[in-house]
Amino acid sequence: MDTGYPVILTDMEGISAVVVGGGPVGERKVKGLLAVGASVRLVSPEATRQLQAMAAEGHIAWEQRPYEAGDLHGAQLAFAATDHRTVNAQVASDAAMLGLLCNVADAPDEGSFHLPAVHREAGLVIAVSTGGESPTRARQVRDRIAAWLAEEA
Repeated sequence: MDTGYPVILTDMEGISAVVVGGGPVGERKVKGLLAVGASVRLVSPEATRQLQAMAAEGHIAWEQRPYEAGDLHGAQLAFAATDHRTVNAQVASDAAMLGLLCNVADAPDEGSFHLPAVHREAGLVIAVSTGGESPTRARQVRDRIAAWLAEEA
């Protein structure tokens, strides 16, 4: 039995999201959240140059330190995107205790949701998911669909 239940979150303007991890994966999560108007707090001792610039420009709040218990309080969504397995597991555990939706980049089954590969165009959103098992395959299928749509236009 498939246990996934696909949804698209709407009215994301101002939704509080905490992203733990300032590397390339965390950066992708932050970009996606900002694109839909979420309010993003990044918790990470280090961050990519682009994340640093976003923080300097006031687009995100960056707490430049390791993750600590309590960092998810007040959030509505949590993202565990570090390259440290124990930290990601702790974020997932803390989110579960708080009843938060949580995405865990390195162990999708520990979280409560996965992020699909998304194609957006006017009036249309296409999301392709492999349940976190093969993000590369999901991107390939998304790109094929997008190419087909471009041919049909």
